[in-house]
Amino acid sequence: LLISCLGHLQGRKVSNDSIQKRMVMRDLQSDDTFTYTTLDDIDENSQERKPSCRRDLKRVLQTIERAAYGAGEIALSTAGKIAVKSTKANARDLVTESDVECQHLIREIIQKEFPDDVFLGEEGIDLSGDSSAASSDALKDAMGIAGRSDSKDRLLFVVDPIDGTTNFQAGLPIYAMSIGVVSLSGKTPEVVAGVIYNPTLGEMMSAVRGRGCYLNNVRIDPVPRNNDHKEKPRSTMLSQSLVNVGFPVCKESTLLVSSRAVNALATKVRGLRMVACASQAMAWVAQSKFDSYFSWDLNAWDIAAGMVIVEESGGLVSNFDGTKADISSRDMVITCRPESRREEGLLRDELIEVMRDNKCIEYD
Repeated sequence: LLISCLGHLQGRKVSNDSIQKRMVMRDLQSDDTFTYTTLDDIDENSQERKPSCRRDLKRVLQTIERAAYGAGEIALSTAGKIAVKSTKANARDLVTESDVECQHLIREIIQKEFPDDVFLGEEGIDLSGDSSAASSDALKDAMGIAGRSDSKDRLLFVVDPIDGTTNFQAGLPIYAMSIGVVSLSGKTPEVVAGVIYNPTLGEMMSAVRGRGCYLNNVRIDPVPRNNDHKEKPRSTMLSQSLVNVGFPVCKESTLLVSSRAVNALATKVRGLRMVACASQAMAWVAQSKFDSYFSWDLNAWDIAAGMVIVEESGGLVSNFDGTKADISSRDMVITCRPESRREEGLLRDELIEVMRDNKCIEYD
């Protein structure tokens, strides 16, 4: 059985979205226009550390790409035309029927291919109280199931069926399906594959650990854009950077530090953006459209796919103390690949310094 950490909804009525989901499943089976990402071969001579996971990650990637694409078809037909079904942590944290239906479709596709693996999806987890604690506990429970001694090499699929629901419900084209795959076969949990799909823009970002990051089947070169060691590295990058700031809606305290960060950075950077969709922001960092994205109190389903996508594109995913982030991290600064290897980490460190000096790191 696919072990779902959110449980099955009981006694659901058949809705138009349920009918549409079945139609999407049928169309996916016959759709000859969908193209899977063609992964580069593993370079056995590469110095990059290869994942310890022994599963067929090509098959895993194809499955989650198909699931994201199918959910995107549902979302495209309802974006801007669907009512709010409920709220979670507060009135700013929305759920629509499409969120639920997209998750059902994604789970169904993954269950068919990988019935013995573990599924953690945002929809269905009770986030009405302390949402941070609830999401952290859900991740721990899921990793505990996936990491049992009798389940060697079991994978954990971490899913946000529609990241950026407020944008989606308003009809704004800044939302995405995010599916990350975590392996617990190594010493520490590791995201080994991920997909972020924006159906409105037609952008499928995909990555497999050790085999690259791809935008619509075209690999993004992880090598710094200017690797000429003769050029003197920059002493600052902040003033030349386009930075996306998170808008963490679940707590007043995180919104306050976010507002403080905007004020602190406004005159120090080339530009500030606030797209309010973590996975899309990370995808644009991987494409070097954003130089950086940082946010507070992120959930695993917000960042799982983006972590491997950014890192395979040559970028960094870090905690607020500058250390390497992992799937359990909640406060992150993400930076794109630098122009020179000697500039690696410079923008991250500059951002952390500004946030620290302006009391933007800690919150209640």
